[in-house]
Amino acid sequence: MLFQKKNKSLFSNKSGSHSERPRLTLGSPFAIKEAFNSIRTKLIFTGKGEKCPVFAVTSSLASDGKSTAAVSLAVSIAMAEQRVLLIDADMRKPSVHRYFSTEYRNGLSEILAGLSSEIKLRSTDIDKLSILTAGQIPPNPAELLGTKQMDLLLDYVRQYFDYVIIDTPPVSIVTDATIFADKITGYIMVVQSGKNHLQDVSNAVRQIEEMKGNIVGIILNDPENKTAAHYSYRYNKYYRYNRYKYYGESNADSRK
Repeated sequence: MLFQKKNKSLFSNKSGSHSERPRLTLGSPFAIKEAFNSIRTKLIFTGKGEKCPVFAVTSSLASDGKSTAAVSLAVSIAMAEQRVLLIDADMRKPSVHRYFSTEYRNGLSEILAGLSSEIKLRSTDIDKLSILTAGQIPPNPAELLGTKQMDLLLDYVRQYFDYVIIDTPPVSIVTDATIFADKITGYIMVVQSGKNHLQDVSNAVRQIEEMKGNIVGIILNDPENKTAAHYSYRYNKYYRYNRYKYYGESNADSRK
């Protein structure tokens, strides 16, 4: 399913709060919500049988719209009366807190580094959606994500939520996202049309598969974008968010 951004207020929050970044809200147009509902439905079937499926959202390169997709997907699942935890595991460039206008400190990095024994989850303006912010930027994000503490954290939150969505760094830039391969249900790859080279995406998929990771689907961001792919490393407009299309397991060949 496709949906189109017609103006800058498409993801504006009409409920009264003001996010620094656009995302799906209760006040978003019907077509926008239905597009994410379609992705949500496919993920529900993918995770069927698990008590609490965990999905990591990543991309090949930076500025592909992965954080916006992760946040909006988490909102959509929460709108279906499911308890959702959104974890910002992009500790190199955290952004989830900006979508909800909250503080990022006292989050994931402090827990994994042993600086805090308290898991401080923040509520949001969306009922049943909680977030765990990234915390202060550490010098060793990949090492922290690979610790036993991360495994224990996921085991713990699985007891209290129906779904966990993790926003992770781009695969082709750092290795952080691939560390989750044996910890989660699967990966959702966000691809920016007209920006990513096919080789960029192929390399990202290969890195995940080499770690035995399960790619459950690909979200194509702005499929009608005519921007030449050779601008991929200089593309700075993070939220060119005109369209999304989801390619689930039934379209697995489209990943190749």
